[in-house]
Amino acid sequence: MDAQTLLTFIDEIGNLKTLPRTGWRLRGIVDCESIADHCYRVSLMSMLVADILVEAGVDLDADRVTRIALLHEIAEARITDIPYPAFKYLDEGSKEKAEQQAVADMLAGFGPLADRYMALWEEFEAAETLEGQIVRAVDKLELLVQVYEYERLGYRPMNRFWQNEANRRAFAKNPFTQELFEKLLEWRAELPVKPEL
Repeated sequence: MDAQTLLTFIDEIGNLKTLPRTGWRLRGIVDCESIADHCYRVSLMSMLVADILVEAGVDLDADRVTRIALLHEIAEARITDIPYPAFKYLDEGSKEKAEQQAVADMLAGFGPLADRYMALWEEFEAAETLEGQIVRAVDKLELLVQVYEYERLGYRPMNRFWQNEANRRAFAKNPFTQELFEKLLEWRAELPVKPEL
């Protein structure tokens, strides 16, 4: 890979710093986190969870977990953040197919690294390996941490995020991510509650 290819990729990834997480905008949160904000915390949380699990004797590749986390949203630099309610109007699998093509196009000039990074991105999407499952769970956990933070700041309760089975099912695959989710629910229970609008 040459300098031009790398800088072009880095410049494009910079889009994630300015693109908002659309679901928050739909909830009336104008000054919301960017996709890059989300990605940073998912990466840090994934590294921490992986290291904690390795220390507890779980056989997993913590380096791979971190790499998967770093790559998990790169397609959104081209596709943007499509909010959950929009999925109802998309053909089944169309978002996934578009994201896969975007990642392949973004990595096209990476030579042998393209296959390596594509495989890591696909490992997140498939969530079949322990490493992919951990990042998938942490991705959902980070979303709910952000929901909690917005609710703590006084935004109306966002019960749909908490009740959405797609946000909850990833935690059950690992006792530690389930424990983190349950602790977050305890924290949320201590917030002053307003009715959902």
